[in-house]
Amino acid sequence: MKPYTYLIRHRPTNRVYYGMRAANKVNPEQDLWQYYFTSSPKVQQLIEETGQDSFDIEIRRVFETKEQAVAWETRVLRRCRVLEDDRWINQNVAGYIVPTEESRKKISEFHKGKAKSEEHKEKIRQGNIGKKKPPRTDEYRALMSQRKSGKNNPRYGANVSEETRRKISEAKKGKQVAHNKGKPMSEEQKQKLREAMLGRKVDPEVLARRVKSQTGKKRTPEQRAKIAAALKAYHANK
Repeated sequence: MKPYTYLIRHRPTNRVYYGMRAANKVNPEQDLWQYYFTSSPKVQQLIEETGQDSFDIEIRRVFETKEQAVAWETRVLRRCRVLEDDRWINQNVAGYIVPTEESRKKISEFHKGKAKSEEHKEKIRQGNIGKKKPPRTDEYRALMSQRKSGKNNPRYGANVSEETRRKISEAKKGKQVAHNKGKPMSEEQKQKLREAMLGRKVDPEVLARRVKSQTGKKRTPEQRAKIAAALKAYHANK
């Protein structure tokens, strides 16, 4: 929905508040004073003291973009000198700033490569608890796969030691066991996983790297037996 600016007046005290709203999911007329009651703590306090019906509300302007609404709100508040007049409930001017693409890029560059503290990681984890992620469509998965394939992958060309491979393998096994509530995968589950993996398309560059990484390495009898069994099952199902 379109962002808008509004003016409210508290009749018992004749104090006023001018604000901007951009996160509305419905039309301004259906949003203001039905879903949205400003972000001002002082307004909230007045509502608790005298009730919602003690206010006069008015939608002043509707805008096409959030940036336009923010710029107009700032202009009005500065022109009215709200910080110099006790009649205004507003406590700041331009308290809400919409970051530009340039500023977003600068912030990203500033934080790139810096390790997050354990406290920071915990705050992020707590903030994500209870949030539902939108379902990922096949188109989205295909796009992400394309963007992360080959040279676009941040791990492209990285050498992984045998110790690291072993740790990754153990971690994945632990996750799989936890996902199955401590029970190992059944043969049916394994077969479904095999079939799903056989139908995947592998990027030629990724495949070439895998072949190169295995060149010259000797497989154990157990590995050879597993590969032979997998190939036999594959050809039997075709």
